[in-house]
Amino acid sequence: MIGIIVFALGIPSGIYGLTLNGGASLGGVLILSGVILFIPFFIIDRILVKRIKPLKLSILELIFSLIILLCYNIQQISI
Repeated sequence: MIGIIVFALGIPSGIYGLTLNGGASLGGVLILSGVILFIPFFIIDRILVKRIKPLKLSILELIFSLIILLCYNIQQISI
């Protein structure tokens, strides 16, 4: 579901950003780059959904996301 939202919002807003003048068009390039970088993760997710039950996969993705968030927050703590 999130992947479809990324494509549905990212592509039109990225194309709109490209139509702007000057440095503002860099925003469109960055948005479209993010959408393009997201494609492999979307494909991997679709493959995993076919092999693993969607609820179990969602739980695994949530755990993975929480671990990544925890690692990021630990790195931000200054001693």
